[in-house]
Amino acid sequence: FFLSFVRSYLSTYVHSLLRSFLLSIVRTYVHSFVRTYARSYVHSYVCTYMRSIVLSFIRSF
Repeated sequence: FFLSFVRSYLSTYVHSLLRSFLLSIVRTYVHSFVRTYARSYVHSYVCTYMRSIVLSFIRSF
């Protein structure tokens, strides 16, 4: 009985440890990916937005 209890406790502990490890890996990967992707996307969006503003400003004169 005691051995089975220890075994189940160890399996749940190892499972939670693996899950937290995988979650941290995925979180760091997704965070870096989102950061680089969002930076490039925001940069291109701001560039096109400023260009359209400048073009409309020039066209209004």
